[in-house]
Amino acid sequence: MPILPRYILRLFLPTFGAGLLMFLGVLVMQQFLRLFTLAVMKGLPVWWILACFARLLPSFASLAVPMAFLVAAMVTLGALADSGEIMALRAAGFSYREIVRPFLWLAVALSALLLLINHKTGPEGFRSFRKRTSEAAQKMAKIELRPRVFTSVGPWRLYAREADDATGKMESVYLVNPDRRDPVRVNAQRGRLKLEPGRGVSLVLEDGQLQLPNHDPEHYTTGRFERYRLFMPLIETAAPRDPDLQEMTSRELAARAAAPGLPQEKRLELLVEKSARSAGALSPFVFFFVAAPLGMGIKRRARGADFAASLGVMFVYYALLVVGVSLGRRHDLLAPTAPWLGDAVGLLVGAWLTRRAAAR
Repeated sequence: MPILPRYILRLFLPTFGAGLLMFLGVLVMQQFLRLFTLAVMKGLPVWWILACFARLLPSFASLAVPMAFLVAAMVTLGALADSGEIMALRAAGFSYREIVRPFLWLAVALSALLLLINHKTGPEGFRSFRKRTSEAAQKMAKIELRPRVFTSVGPWRLYAREADDATGKMESVYLVNPDRRDPVRVNAQRGRLKLEPGRGVSLVLEDGQLQLPNHDPEHYTTGRFERYRLFMPLIETAAPRDPDLQEMTSRELAARAAAPGLPQEKRLELLVEKSARSAGALSPFVFFFVAAPLGMGIKRRARGADFAASLGVMFVYYALLVVGVSLGRRHDLLAPTAPWLGDAVGLLVGAWLTRRAAAR
């Protein structure tokens, strides 16, 4: 690799890495408190939190990578311009295109990576994250037994006149399943509750009576027992749900959009999401054409001006992306193209800035 690209990369990569960590940290904080609270309540280990974050990283990278690239490109080129190195390179015969070429190849490589992340890796990781957190939320933690208090044990409600939380022993037990249309009631003189790690909850009742529903709503069928054992697994069976847009790969979005009988509003939503993923993946390529001339063009700048300017470019780009998504969801003809509004405006502005910078 020639000396100039190596030198530029040596300046660019540390700034890009710091920006990537900063933006990832900001995005991660949205989920950290939720995951930490869930882990504490359910007694989950630290590695479980780390595994969840690993599944979310591709989704976070789709936003963090373009923003980190934009900031790093503007800061690096701004530092070169302030130190006079850009002027020295131009005086030595290097053209504008030769100076910024390493940033162009980085932008192309990052855009190619984001195409894979946005269309496949990110949705799959987010789906896995939702599945793990949903399962964790349904897991039974330590059950606190208290006398004369109804305690939830899976789908059942448990009541005991006397209860020992340490041993799980109970006296005068009452058990009911209120979620059933015809609830089952159980009364027992004695009982014992035991949490079996990794499996579920075991409840053993002695010397009691079952009260079962009858075809006649005014009567119940009863039966006595000497010993009644009930086992509930750690994870309850959750009702099936439709995956969110963020959980579906682009291939799944296209297949669902082509399904017959789908409402027009939902079809447009799916098509726009697929198009927005491609538009967002090409944002580093768009940012290159704006960041390169802006970073080199300002001769003198206040500290932090490059960072502030990059934030302004981000705000305008993503605001246009949101506007394009909104238009695509309202108009059938605009669904495939409207999300590209931010990219189109960015490339037009970048072409104008590049022409001016190359002519200097």
